[in-house]
Amino acid sequence: MTGFSSLPRGLTRLVPAAAVAALSLGIAGSSAMAQSANQEIIITISRVKAVDKFDNFSKADFLARVTIAGDTISTKSIKQRDDIKPDWVVAKRVAAGRHAVKLAILDQDLTKADSVDINRLDGKRDLDFTIDTRRCRIEGFASTYKCGQTIVRAGKEKKASEVTFKVEVKKR
Repeated sequence: MTGFSSLPRGLTRLVPAAAVAALSLGIAGSSAMAQSANQEIIITISRVKAVDKFDNFSKADFLARVTIAGDTISTKSIKQRDDIKPDWVVAKRVAAGRHAVKLAILDQDLTKADSVDINRLDGKRDLDFTIDTRRCRIEGFASTYKCGQTIVRAGKEKKASEVTFKVEVKKR
């Protein structure tokens, strides 16, 4: 689902960066869900920059697709810019523990969205990592990061880009 609206069940949503402080206001659900999903993973994408030329006649049309613990949300695309500072914020309520995350940056063309290379590993374009909400650690990279640290990753294959983001975990 694209845009600034909630997905079914109110679990995953995309919010403007200015609304991060008010994230807890927009979540509704059963008391059992509220008890088990007592933490929130928040991923903020602060910059996306094209490292090489994407298209012959135009600039990039970036959008992000983030999957947290099996739920996927896509942002709206930002058109005709090779260097953006979107402050996209994606959040999901989860139970305490380890949760898989996939971060993909795409270039929206006329008929389809092409995957952009943001992973330094050959043949792997997206970033796959795990968030341990109990210890507030981001694992799956050459280094382990703590929540709140800025992470920068760049690809090196065709349609390479650099993405800057951070991960936070809040208890609810």
